Amino acid sequence: MKNRIHDNPVLGIKTEFLELFEETNGTRTVIESVVQPGKGVPLHYHHDCTEYYEVLEGELKMQLGKEVKTLKKGEYLLVPKKTNHRYFNESSNFVKFKAVIQPGNFGSQLLISTLNGLARDGKVNRKGLPKSWLLFGYLSVVAGSNIPGIMSLLQPLLNWLYKRAVKKGIDKEVLSKYYL
Repeated sequence: MKNRIHDNPVLGIKTEFLELFEETNGTRTVIESVVQPGKGVPLHYHHDCTEYYEVLEGELKMQLGKEVKTLKKGEYLLVPKKTNHRYFNESSNFVKFKAVIQPGNFGSQLLISTLNGLARDGKVNRKGLPKSWLLFGYLSVVAGSNIPGIMSLLQPLLNWLYKRAVKKGIDKEVLSKYYL
């Protein structure tokens, strides 16, 4: 990854990759993120990885399932596989946290760097999701992430879009533009 720091102006999140999947023999990906007031990520879950969050500065809200927890500096939370979750900042100050993704996940790295690049290029909607359905399908599948609830019914469509994106070479385009 040529650029380890990624800023997403739509989601209001700046992420720095401290350890990459390829540097840890696949054991983990480690990031440090700063979330601006009123910003965060939508509810989602991961098939194959757990996420450990530790707050370094400020207050982070974490939703696990239907429960919302407030984490303060020095507090941490483990998000198990297949657990609906999101993080957000309801305070008037930024929040900084470290996250450890285990096992390391190339797809998560690609998702973060690409979504941030697409946001800078004006190619995402107001929720930070790609405007292109092919890109949305590709990134969703490659990252092993799903949107819960009624939206999960779209997974067969997203799988099909992923295959179409690869056939059209979008995977190589995304890698060269936003990752390599």
